[in-house]
Amino acid sequence: MKLPHQEPLIFAKKICSLNEKEASVQCSFEETPSLAVFIEAAAQSSAAFFQEGNYKLGFLANAKNIVWLNKTVDKEFIIKLTLNLTFETMSNYSFIVCSIDEQITVCSGEFTVSIQ
Repeated sequence: MKLPHQEPLIFAKKICSLNEKEASVQCSFEETPSLAVFIEAAAQSSAAFFQEGNYKLGFLANAKNIVWLNKTVDKEFIIKLTLNLTFETMSNYSFIVCSIDEQITVCSGEFTVSIQ
């Protein structure tokens, strides 16, 4: 994945699955992530929708309906994204963060990314 971040702030590591409206991205962290870090990881994961040839720079513009469902000490997760709406340079996504085996949902919410 192409991201403008540098280590250790690159959380989105590998695209597990991708279609026009949904993506699943493996994320990993050096420390146990906070809720705010999960939101950033979800925003980074939206880069899955902008692959080679159409690389764009995006900024997290809004986060809402964020719910912490299960605390964890794990450092690897799967983030599942659904593209809800795209209007001009803005894209809105729903996300859930799951354990790596996808058995536990850690948090969920929505965010909007502004694409340059």
